[in-house]
Amino acid sequence: MSFMEAYRLELELLGPVHVGTGEAFPAYSYLLDAKNKEALILDPGRLLELLNESQRKNFLDAVAQGPKLAQESLRSLWDSRLVDPSPAVVRKVPVSTPFLQTVQNATDAAGLEFRTLPRSPLGAYLPGSSIKGALRTAWMFQRILERDRDIEYHDRWTWGKKPPKDEWPLVQPPKSIAPWVAQKFEALVLDYATERSPDLYKDPFRQIRVGDTEPCDNLLLNRIGVFHPEGKMDGTVLLAETFRSKSKLTSILRLHTGLSRQSSQKTVSHAISADALKEACRAYYQEVAAREEEFARQHNLTQALSIYKDLEQRLQNDPKAFPLRIGFGSGRMSIRLALLLDGEEGQEPKTRKTAGSANPKDGFPMGWVIARLEPY
Repeated sequence: MSFMEAYRLELELLGPVHVGTGEAFPAYSYLLDAKNKEALILDPGRLLELLNESQRKNFLDAVAQGPKLAQESLRSLWDSRLVDPSPAVVRKVPVSTPFLQTVQNATDAAGLEFRTLPRSPLGAYLPGSSIKGALRTAWMFQRILERDRDIEYHDRWTWGKKPPKDEWPLVQPPKSIAPWVAQKFEALVLDYATERSPDLYKDPFRQIRVGDTEPCDNLLLNRIGVFHPEGKMDGTVLLAETFRSKSKLTSILRLHTGLSRQSSQKTVSHAISADALKEACRAYYQEVAAREEEFARQHNLTQALSIYKDLEQRLQNDPKAFPLRIGFGSGRMSIRLALLLDGEEGQEPKTRKTAGSANPKDGFPMGWVIARLEPY
């Protein structure tokens, strides 16, 4: 029996995907080429070296007055052809029409910075930690259903009573959840809790290693909006670099099966198999998709409905495939086990983040991925 199994993790994005890095490109660091529908990402320091003294002063004055004037100053330099910005261009990224329009029609109050994807010298990639987090959430959901007990918090997390027949267990969280409280919740569910503090050596996800995906240049600068049934959030705009829909990414998943067979006290709490992990993801994310599809149908979100239909068909046609929800915009229902939360925290959110449209109602839901594991 092998101590370690390796799998090729194949990901196909059904909609736009963005994973943030905490970094954002400000308005003075990119120039829009409207004709070719792309953004030229600039090295601001190198750009300043290309400007004469008067141009440099005017540009810095514009930057000091805000993002809109910074963009207008860059556009003026570009349109005048008095400066060739090519030596300052770091890379080029295609832009969506709504992104272009948002920047061109911005008000003085607009920030106009865009959030960037993680990037190596070879290109943008999807972090393995984001993928592993999605796997972990689905596995926790499955473990709670198997235990079939409510989870309560009274100074500490404990398993509670058995739920009524044909009902899911409920999680009853405290009013505020500090990071250490969330960590102890995971420890209880995944069986590595102790009286004092979680025994991280017993965390079953020590068995799983997920690498970053191979670099991908199938990117798009996108406008991300927030759909509210009453249109209250239509003016909320985020700009972000996303992987395009239908992009295909690959990673390596390694399963250290030997860790669960060790006799040491430091072994993991239980074994995780590749097949069981796939089934957990199918169960959890299909349930999330069903809830979102109901919301989309209620509010006639046409583009969103097309994603859920595609997801359903792909899973029906390929028994080896399983869904994941990755990155920014995945929503509370996906990443917080909100399907099981009791009280107000478990209520359906009233908004949805969408990408690729000036009207949030017409945008695509973010983060949906079809995955397959193939022996490596």
